[in-house]
Amino acid sequence: MASFEIAARFDAPAEKVWGFVSWDGMPVLTKGGFFTRAEFPAGPQIAPGALRRVHLPEGPPFVERLEEIVPKDFYYRYRLVDTGALPITDYTGIVRVTPAGSGCCLKFGHCCTLLEGDAASWFQAWSAIEQQVFDFIRRSL
Repeated sequence: MASFEIAARFDAPAEKVWGFVSWDGMPVLTKGGFFTRAEFPAGPQIAPGALRRVHLPEGPPFVERLEEIVPKDFYYRYRLVDTGALPITDYTGIVRVTPAGSGCCLKFGHCCTLLEGDAASWFQAWSAIEQQVFDFIRRSL
C-alpha cells in the first residue's frame, strides 16, 4: 500500500486555484503537458458517479469516478475505476484547496496498492507530476 499527500501554498485566492483543479477544471491542466486530454464520457456532470477519462502523453487513458464533492469547501474525493497502464490498483485520491488569508493551500492526497516497485519510487514519480501541476498553476495565475 502506498499513501501520501503533497501540498503547496499559492499567493492567490482559493477560488482561482480551484478553477484549475476542480473536477471540471482538468481540461485546463492539459495545457501544462502532463495530461494530454481530459474527457467526460457522460458530459461534464459534477456529481458523485461522474466519470473523467484522462490521457497521459503515452499509453492508454485512465478513468476516474467522482465519489464525493463539496464545492463550497473546495474539496472532492475520487477513485480510479480503470487504471490504464498505471501499475496500481485500488487507487483513491483527494483534492482540497484551503483558503489561507489572501492566498491558499492546495493539497493532493493519494492511496493505492502498488503492483510493482516500492512506495518511495511511486512517491517520487507521482510527486514529480504534482510538482509540475503546482508550477503550471503558479505560471498561469
